Amino acid sequence: MGCSDVSIFQLNNIYNNMNNMYQTFRERSKTLSDSTALNTPKQNTSTQKGVRRGRVASKSGESTEVTVAQMSPSLDVSTFPADKQTSPASSDKHTIAASSRVRAKVCEFAEVDEADPSIAKYLKRHPPIDCTANIPNVVCLHGDEIKVDNAKVQEALRKINSSGRLAYCQYQTLHRIPNTDNRVNSNFTSAKFKVSSKLMISDEDIRIECKDTRNKTISRSYFSIIRPDPEKELAYNNSYKVHLDRNSPAETLSLLLIGIDGFSKQHFSRAMPKTRNFLITQLGGLELFKHSKLGYSTSSNVIPLLTGRTNEELAEDTIWRFKTHGDMDQINEAFAWSDARRLGYRTALMFDQVAITAFHYSRGGFKRRPVDFYMRPIVVASNKDDLMRPGHKHCYGDEPEVSKLYDYWLQLLHTFNSTRTSRMPFFAYSFLSRLTHNDRNQAYAGDDLYLKFLTDLKATNALNNTVMIWFSDHGQRYGASMHTLAGEIETNTPFLFFAFPPWFEKKYPDKMRVFRTNQNRLTSHFDTYATIQDLLYFKRVAGQSGKLAERGISLFREIPIQRTCANAQIPAEYCVCSLVPKASSLRSGLDKYLGMVLRDKVNSMLHKHRDKCTKLTFLKIKSFVERNGQEKGNQLRPGIRNFRVTILTTPGGAEFEATLSFDESTNRAAVVGEVARSNSSTEKAACIEVEELKRYCYCKII
Repeated sequence: MGCSDVSIFQLNNIYNNMNNMYQTFRERSKTLSDSTALNTPKQNTSTQKGVRRGRVASKSGESTEVTVAQMSPSLDVSTFPADKQTSPASSDKHTIAASSRVRAKVCEFAEVDEADPSIAKYLKRHPPIDCTANIPNVVCLHGDEIKVDNAKVQEALRKINSSGRLAYCQYQTLHRIPNTDNRVNSNFTSAKFKVSSKLMISDEDIRIECKDTRNKTISRSYFSIIRPDPEKELAYNNSYKVHLDRNSPAETLSLLLIGIDGFSKQHFSRAMPKTRNFLITQLGGLELFKHSKLGYSTSSNVIPLLTGRTNEELAEDTIWRFKTHGDMDQINEAFAWSDARRLGYRTALMFDQVAITAFHYSRGGFKRRPVDFYMRPIVVASNKDDLMRPGHKHCYGDEPEVSKLYDYWLQLLHTFNSTRTSRMPFFAYSFLSRLTHNDRNQAYAGDDLYLKFLTDLKATNALNNTVMIWFSDHGQRYGASMHTLAGEIETNTPFLFFAFPPWFEKKYPDKMRVFRTNQNRLTSHFDTYATIQDLLYFKRVAGQSGKLAERGISLFREIPIQRTCANAQIPAEYCVCSLVPKASSLRSGLDKYLGMVLRDKVNSMLHKHRDKCTKLTFLKIKSFVERNGQEKGNQLRPGIRNFRVTILTTPGGAEFEATLSFDESTNRAAVVGEVARSNSSTEKAACIEVEELKRYCYCKII
């Protein structure tokens, strides 16, 4: 039998088998102990221990403060000319407008036209991803059975110029090696087969290989299969019943979080217009138009999304230490998926990268399985498989990686959420980096792939009981466009969409009215986390309006129109409310002076590692923009001026960017908040292990 008429949705056998197994274990559920029933759910409130609502200090808490005379003896401050009205970035022909929806002295959120010429010159449309030349997949899954597609076998034989024929296919199971998240092994190899092979009920992650009569590999493929565990299902059902009795949620909606790395809202609009249009017009996606990032890295943005806390707060509140290479198991209970698990939700995680994730980069990952469904084994195995990825890192054999990975979510949705009346909710989080992280132009190649995924979701009615959160962490961080004002705005403005079930707005008009109001309010991922918690403990009526003192406000509660970055605890260096262009009055030599202050700040951060890291020298200013400082709540004192400065240093050609405050009455300057690296980093920093310092270090011995 061929595979052309078989799709990933034909998993009914698994589903039916699961129901049959439930009957076997039903009696056991009556005596199931509390420990087997997972953790007893408890109401998660904004006053939960460890969740702070006070102001958080910037990551770079200490300031580097020097005088002009100290840092630049040749610069005579008394000879500074009087202020002159000049453009803050006269070389930038940008197209930037402030939002006129709110009154002055609120948050005038800076916007960038997607056709802005200062960005457009760096854009180049990437061709579609073509994997057809790679080793093919000649098998498919049909329920609990692997079937060989003879037509694809013949095609595979022709592709490798084989004069032989299919000898056999065989599959191996893949498992994580205990106490590690980055190594896998196989403990079972199936019997050889030519037509089909029955999978065992315990098989989750498998690698299938087929050979011809000359023992040459003609096909290799990887599959990760959603396998509900009957005993866990009983435990989840018990936890779910407790949740219903104790918290009385009006709805138990599944949550599907789709994250894409390094992707601004402006570039999403320009690079994936078909996907964005389908998300809005066909799935009812609602965009948060004034959404801001919270930090430089992926971790500093998704950790607040998933925990409501910063990396630093987690380090203070738990035994986990952000500045070490500790494993993530120590804080797994703090993540939203663990909150959901305690309420009887099934949980799932998916990444495309092995090392470059918020949980693995300079960290130990998860030594124990963090969720129920974790397709980590095939990601680890396939990333090291040169036969599967020869010359095209975006392919799984002859299939685009994005499509392969999102098939896993289609399985999950079909298994647990096929009908609205289903009482098997799930929490699924995915974050893909490979396509967008290093090169913004590659995102163009993803439009059709993501569109196909969303089309499949709609065609199968898979979102009928699911809220989909479509988000990114930050915009592009590297490249020449970062030296433009438009580029700075883009890096600070990730996208965020919520897509609700088609029936949701009609049933809850008051909640959705508030949500739509909040589309034009200043938000961050602290608010995303608060909304996730609101969805887990869903109440029928909309909550009271949020308060300015709250940094995380559910989007079902009205966010104050007066909210500022200071109120929302968005660090000043990432606040685009103060990036509305201002006619700047510059004093001669001020830009160079501020550049040297920034250089000294970086060197001071590396002082304890001066035996390993080279002292950096200032070469030149790459960009220099004055912030207008108009935002209510962040108003500057008279004589205080803020600038966003990017410098080039040597050795290594590192570019650093930061906000600096200059006091005209004292001629003193200080770095405010975090120093960002605006070109690629860490390849010359292997000599130190402190993750957050790698971007600044140029090793003396490479």
